[in-house]
Amino acid sequence: MEILARELLRHQHLYHVLARPEISDAEYDRLLDELLRLEKRFPQLASPNSPSRRVGSDLDNAFPERPHTVPVLSLDKLYQPEAVAQWLRKTATACGGAVGFAVEEKIDGASIVLYYDRGELQYALTRGNGLVGNDVSDNVRTVAQVPLRITEPAALAVRGEIYITRRDFERYNAGLPEKYANPRNLAAGTLRNLKSALAARVPLNIFAYEGFFAAGGRDHMEVLARLRDLGFRVNPRLGFFSADGERRRRARALFPEIADGPLEDVEKYLRLQAEGRRALPYDVDGLVLKVTDLDLRQELGYTAHHPRWAMAYKYESPQAASRLLDVQVQVGRNGRVTPVALLEPVALSGSTVTRATLHNQDYIDMLELGIGDQVSISKRGDVIPAVEEVLEKSEQQPAIFKLPGRCPFCRTPLVREGAHHFCRNEECPERRRRALAYFCAREQMDIETLGERTIALLYEKGWVRCIPDIYEFDYGRLQGEEGYKERKIARIRESVEASKSRPFARVLAALGFEGVAGAVVAALIDHGYDDIDKISETAAREGWEEFAAVEGVGEATARLLVEHFRKPRNLETIARLRRAGLRFRAESASRPRLDDSFAGQLWVITGSLERFTPRSLAAEEIRRRGGRVAESVTGRTTHLLAGATPGSKLAKAEKLGVEIVSEDEFLARLGEH
Repeated sequence: MEILARELLRHQHLYHVLARPEISDAEYDRLLDELLRLEKRFPQLASPNSPSRRVGSDLDNAFPERPHTVPVLSLDKLYQPEAVAQWLRKTATACGGAVGFAVEEKIDGASIVLYYDRGELQYALTRGNGLVGNDVSDNVRTVAQVPLRITEPAALAVRGEIYITRRDFERYNAGLPEKYANPRNLAAGTLRNLKSALAARVPLNIFAYEGFFAAGGRDHMEVLARLRDLGFRVNPRLGFFSADGERRRRARALFPEIADGPLEDVEKYLRLQAEGRRALPYDVDGLVLKVTDLDLRQELGYTAHHPRWAMAYKYESPQAASRLLDVQVQVGRNGRVTPVALLEPVALSGSTVTRATLHNQDYIDMLELGIGDQVSISKRGDVIPAVEEVLEKSEQQPAIFKLPGRCPFCRTPLVREGAHHFCRNEECPERRRRALAYFCAREQMDIETLGERTIALLYEKGWVRCIPDIYEFDYGRLQGEEGYKERKIARIRESVEASKSRPFARVLAALGFEGVAGAVVAALIDHGYDDIDKISETAAREGWEEFAAVEGVGEATARLLVEHFRKPRNLETIARLRRAGLRFRAESASRPRLDDSFAGQLWVITGSLERFTPRSLAAEEIRRRGGRVAESVTGRTTHLLAGATPGSKLAKAEKLGVEIVSEDEFLARLGEH
């Protein structure tokens, strides 16, 4: 197993980092399959950093907090090349003149800190608040460019940026029912995915940019070269500037492709990099300049917020200054509260910006943002308006804005869960109005004539207060309302009627149940839950384990499914929509049910099967005969279908007295029926 692990890690490095594979994909898969077989047979000997972890896990991951043991501070920012050049001269003077500066691309991704000990990756933390980060180790282990083992025996921490190329983002995002706004959001969201098996499907990359070795070091360029030699992927697009020609020579010896020159060349380099960033395969939102001498870094020190030896040069084009006029509190269909900044109109990247999301209270607190403050506005990815920082506090209202304690629409006390606040009142008028708008949106039922304005009117009049009302309301009653003439009313009727032909997958996703988005709906249908009755029947017997057996669902979503499909209100909604003629069965339904020979039986499948690859084929045969399938062995399990190397599920089933069925026996039972 050790020999296989070392060999596979070497081939992963050759393929993903050096782009010089030595063997074919088929040969690599054969080696990996051999290791997987051994790990199933001897699970106690499997390393937590085995190459097999690259494929991820279907277990739900919590994200516990861990303290950082190295500095993980923010960077101070400048926006003009002239200001950066001034900072360089000032810093060089403070260091006695003989100093070098590295210039690195500021990749627009998700910051990560990797912690190693005795040559093994121990854990990976998000930046968090700089002092504490979230442990996302399982997801990071799926990133093929992250070394799981290194030859450095002592403790080592590595800072890096996880990102997605624009081409990979467009290709991956195209297949998602709910689109991500930009590559950065997808990268950050993937690190916090509760399923590392799903994280493993996302084409994540990493560049390492800081190393903290136990034995220390004297120069940042030497640290980068050392990281590169250990197998970390270091961005070769580096600049190095110094008045000392010998320092520049040493930097070129370590990185021959480096751009270098005296300090007066920096302004030109910054402008050239800004002009050429569109040609890069990934998003870059600036450059980072660092003093390379590590002893000088210690002398320069830190403020509470940032190191004095580094500066971020942020590209000017997508930034502007404005004033925060107010904060609007929005409540979504599932109760999540989102603060939105209302800004003095400002021209930015070809459009006028008047609003920007503020995410949550933690984000507002981090900015120390209050009404009346002068703020810096950016367009992240040149698209999404965001408040980046406070430029000047308001003298009239210096306090930090705080979300209200109660929902502004129904006065229900807000509940904080994690980083966000929620209104948990299902009768909240704003939640209900948002649910209607979501149902009618283009991405859902695509009832184009029922836009936000019409939905608001119908709701305020009391005519359409819940989703089934859309199909039961007589739109002739709109006659006489301003802007609603006979032709427009006829178009509304036509589009509402046309929406009845939308496929089951869109209908179910459009209901807006928390956690039941398009990807989950597709997974359920692919797994055999191809009509609403099958889902309702499983929920009625509290069969969350059966939902959890669906790849891409997981326990948390499975329990939500049970909750949603046991609520009388939701069941009544479905019944009314059914009577209205909406589709609640997938057209591409699975093969018809044969008989009830497995009725009342709850099966779990484990191990490798010869005749059922993938194992979902065996699960389908069970369902076609009235049986049910779950992922885990519990006291309710009646049968275990055990293939080769069944693992711990077999032992648990034997302990609980579950009937064990071999593949040959299973085939015989299918043959009998």
